[in-house]
Amino acid sequence: MIYKINEMVFEHELFFKQFDKIVMYYDNGQEVLGTILNSIFRKFDNFEHKINFNHQEKRLFQVSDMLTFIDKYNYKYQNKMRFTKGENFFFSREEIRKIIKELNKKRF
Repeated sequence: MIYKINEMVFEHELFFKQFDKIVMYYDNGQEVLGTILNSIFRKFDNFEHKINFNHQEKRLFQVSDMLTFIDKYNYKYQNKMRFTKGENFFFSREEIRKIIKELNKKRF
């Protein structure tokens, strides 16, 4: 998994470098993931990892959390992996596929 994330960031390095600042709002809910993302993005001078923040004021956190969930769901679906009860709780498979289809239209 680390390899895939690192590969994606490397492929889009120019995209990330165009911003004045890259801020990752991640509260280390999954400490290993936080460490992985931090190690990959810290190569950028304009990177900042915010762990302590007010979630009500930072709606971006909730949006990014949902997008991460959707991407994880899509990855599991494409690779014929089992879903947890929690992953099947929020959306039906049909709803998730519609969301993924719409998101893919907006990606670069």
